Amino acid sequence: MTEQHAGTAAGERWLALPQPSLFAPAGGRWRPKSVRVIAYDGRLVREAVRLEGELRALGIAGGGRAVVRLRLEDRAAESFSIEVDDDIEVRAGDAAGAFRATRQLLHNLRAQDSVPRGRVHSSPAVRERGFHLDAARKHFPAARIVELLHSLADVGVNSFQWHVSENEGFRIGSESFPEIVSPEHVTRDQALAIADAAAELHIDLIPSLDMPGHLRHALSAHPELRLPSSRGLDTDHALDITRDEAVAFAHGLIDDLAPLFPHSTSWHLGGDEFVDFARVDDHPLLAETAGERFGAQATGFDLLTDFVNRTAAHLREGGFATRAWNDGMLRGAVVPLDRRVALAWWTNWHAQMRPLSAAVDAGHELVNFNDGLFYHVLGELSGYKYPDSSRIWGAEWHPGLFSALPGGLRQELAAPYPEVLRGAAFAVWADDPEAQSVDEVFAATRRPVRAMAERAWNAGSRLTHDEFCAIDTRIGVSTRPTASAG
Repeated sequence: MTEQHAGTAAGERWLALPQPSLFAPAGGRWRPKSVRVIAYDGRLVREAVRLEGELRALGIAGGGRAVVRLRLEDRAAESFSIEVDDDIEVRAGDAAGAFRATRQLLHNLRAQDSVPRGRVHSSPAVRERGFHLDAARKHFPAARIVELLHSLADVGVNSFQWHVSENEGFRIGSESFPEIVSPEHVTRDQALAIADAAAELHIDLIPSLDMPGHLRHALSAHPELRLPSSRGLDTDHALDITRDEAVAFAHGLIDDLAPLFPHSTSWHLGGDEFVDFARVDDHPLLAETAGERFGAQATGFDLLTDFVNRTAAHLREGGFATRAWNDGMLRGAVVPLDRRVALAWWTNWHAQMRPLSAAVDAGHELVNFNDGLFYHVLGELSGYKYPDSSRIWGAEWHPGLFSALPGGLRQELAAPYPEVLRGAAFAVWADDPEAQSVDEVFAATRRPVRAMAERAWNAGSRLTHDEFCAIDTRIGVSTRPTASAG
């Protein structure tokens, strides 16, 4: 049996995304009329039941002599091997790895109506391949979010950051603060169903509740908690972090929503665009309060960092690891950012933003949101262009390639990646919510998201862009799930 990479043109082709690390073809194809799926570990029973149903949907009945065996063994999380002969043997490090392996089988069946015989091995280069959805500016019905989760899981995306609050809306049910909930929103029961669906698909659902900025909608019902305006600057969106009552309100929002995410391990608290960071000194109340609390050298950035640290500590008490956007972080003079706060690194557009190297040196985990390639901003506002797989390939993007510094200076971590590089993510921002329908958003992002997933899993790709597009077209989309979240 001759080993070859799955993307090569010779011999049998393994048509799946993301491509496995290795495919050694043995000749011939697997396509029985009926099959039994057997789990050799109780933790894989759900995967066996799921796969049997999915194979039936593709015309392969249950029962019969052919067997797909699912086993666990000592290997890295999400990694797997597949042996395809008369029967199929799947060995994985965990249930998520078995799930990833069975997606590979389904992709081949959808793409070429059979699975090439041979041996496959695959292991992700980074732990997280994510998708962020701004469902606060634009309402995405619960059933459509569940549909999206199925589409993402199909290609190895394993985190979903659900942005529920913005300046323009608060679109999730609240028991403690019903006055801030937008008319179009996901109910609490629907949110719990979404959380269950994500867990079922091995996706870590990450609530995104941005603070102390991006709160205009919530603060419209509580104007007394706004940061006072100074020198004509707009602060309608900003929480007055100089006051304990305002901080308690922010933590109350978290406590109200936390029960809706029973399976989640992380929480995104925001921390970005609190004020115009280039004019932070034009808010003397921030500097005065920082000086009183932390000494004469402290600035408004120290007060912001303290708020993030306190909020992160509050979230940890609830069992959540925390993350924040990078643009306002690591800029305090005396208050260091808690090293346990991961940084969602989206930009370095302003010269005063700290470089990536500062976060690496401080030991913060990183998720690469490279805004130049992975920001799908509705209406293409603020100079953004809709992401495109050809640009992703042309940039030779991999998880260690971050947004450039001013002047185009490259920021890059080489593979094998340091432990602090947690992963990468794609983001949809609904700046102009009417610019695209829900259907149009899903259709426009499908291919670039798959490009991100392919290149994040493999630290790049051995496929050419044309090969990637051909496989993407042939695997199509999985059968839409029955709407169960309302």
